[in-house]
Amino acid sequence: MSSNNSYCSEPGYDNAPVGKFIHEEELKKQREHVMLLWKEVDYKNQMLLEMERKYNKTAATLQRLYVNLSADIDSRNQRLLEMEHLYDQASANVKREVVEKRLLHDAYIEELKKLRFENAKLKREMEHQDKEFKQRVEELEQERRNFMAEKEKVTDQNPILSELEDQCVALRKELEEKTDDLQHMQSINGQLISKEKMSNQELQNARKELISGLYDMQNSRSLIGVKKMGEVDMKPFHDACSKKYPNRDLPLIYATICSTWQHKVKDSSWHPFKIINENLQIDEDDGELEELRNELGEAAYKAVVKALFELEEYNPSGRYEVPELWNFKNGKKASLAETIEYIIKQWKTQKGKRKKH
Repeated sequence: MSSNNSYCSEPGYDNAPVGKFIHEEELKKQREHVMLLWKEVDYKNQMLLEMERKYNKTAATLQRLYVNLSADIDSRNQRLLEMEHLYDQASANVKREVVEKRLLHDAYIEELKKLRFENAKLKREMEHQDKEFKQRVEELEQERRNFMAEKEKVTDQNPILSELEDQCVALRKELEEKTDDLQHMQSINGQLISKEKMSNQELQNARKELISGLYDMQNSRSLIGVKKMGEVDMKPFHDACSKKYPNRDLPLIYATICSTWQHKVKDSSWHPFKIINENLQIDEDDGELEELRNELGEAAYKAVVKALFELEEYNPSGRYEVPELWNFKNGKKASLAETIEYIIKQWKTQKGKRKKH
């Protein structure tokens, strides 16, 4: 046996305290190990809870994004369908206009052929009549020569007839002078008419130039500018749509309705008028106008009626807008004089502002 064992087996020495100490040390180490394990488990539980919280937050965010994205996609799909519908309507309108213009062109060509045929027929008739006329002139000239020969014989035999002949010569001379004066007056009148036509053409050209220039420079505050006669005023439609469709896609609805009515006004097959006591009046019983009045109100109805009357005045056959110089302050057609005066006034105002700056 070793010396340690010998030492421990000596009388008076107790092994119990040493074993208890060793046991307590081991328990202490086990407790510390358990505490470390417990802290590690608690830490990992905290980490797990934090990860669950972040996961739930991320999942909620993704759910909201998914819902919003789905709603946005549905909204875009709906608008795309509406735009496709609007495109189909516009395409159909364009095709219809192309067909109408082709029909008008064919009718024009057919009418032109008829006119050419009639002109050729009239030309042949005129050539025939001209030939007969020349033949008749020759016959009358021969009769005149025969008559003059007979007259000379009678005049030589009768002095009174000679005096009458002198009077006839004087009267004929006076008549020739009057005829020359008349021809001179007719020539002057023709020149005046030609000058009037040229002046009217120059005025029309000046008016067109003014319209072109004012159209580019006018704004909402202009007192005199260019108004498209026959164009529907869309403000009453915008006001009516704002009240009738407050929670819907107003721009799309407004654009669709405006486009529909502007195209309707231009449609030459639609003629909602009637004649009463030789005066042209709007047919208030027209189904489409009555529906417009019921759906969008009196202001929109009056805007369409006004555009119809303007087209009937300015372009009843073509049914498209015609630019016109317009006094917006007085609500009437502007003359060339007042338009030029307004432009000069605006120019002087702008020139004064530039000098101040």
